Amino acid sequence: MNLAKWAWGAGALAGGVIVLVSVLWPGDHSIPPGSEVAVIVNGQPIPVEDVEIALEAISRDSRNPLTGEDTDRAIERLIDEELLFQRGMALDMPRNASNVRRSIVMSMIDFARADAAPLPDDNELRAFFEDNVEFFDAEDRYRVRWESAPTRDGERRRPAAHPPNRMLTATDLRRYLGDALTFAVQSATPGETIGPIETGGRFHWLSITEYSPAGTPVFEDQRRRVEALWQERAEEAALESYIAELRRAADIQRQPLPDQ
Repeated sequence: MNLAKWAWGAGALAGGVIVLVSVLWPGDHSIPPGSEVAVIVNGQPIPVEDVEIALEAISRDSRNPLTGEDTDRAIERLIDEELLFQRGMALDMPRNASNVRRSIVMSMIDFARADAAPLPDDNELRAFFEDNVEFFDAEDRYRVRWESAPTRDGERRRPAAHPPNRMLTATDLRRYLGDALTFAVQSATPGETIGPIETGGRFHWLSITEYSPAGTPVFEDQRRRVEALWQERAEEAALESYIAELRRAADIQRQPLPDQ
């Protein structure tokens, strides 16, 4: 990929971009046309690919075709960012600024977790489910009818946020009813109508029209949760392995604690 190609793709003239680079780096310090490097800042190269990415961002934010000025702006922005980054490193900000340090640490954690093993086949996933079945306890399920009114004696109407007419767990019901009304459902007897319950500035009545007690969790019903837990465990293992490798390669010296 060369300067002419990405400049043309952005709507800028290839010759104009080459001239721009020549102006930035005149004489013996100019970067030859066709190089994969767009700019060099204090010895640190900024690749053409980074300029293309910056131009794509500008294009998404603009309705007009890109021009040579946009190319110039993208390059200047990358130069500014590189200068600020280099200055931050010179000031040892990764160590002295707690927010920068934490950002780097969190990025490294994400980097290490990304190396987690892929999901296994069904047999291994089922075995994992059986070994960790306590994490997938089934929940009671309810079908409810919900009515609401502005006052205790007001006209009752079905709220717009009424749950769908099917069996739902308490976890699902909370998305529609909220915590207080869901707790009331869990405390009620199937077939019973409870209310009025005052919450959120209104009065509510709830009926449990169908109820199914929790049973033994089934792999097919819990597959997504099984995959999520397996992925979480795999990412934790990848992080622990990465940190262990860093520790093995590090020179760590400790001062003995007072009671040692």
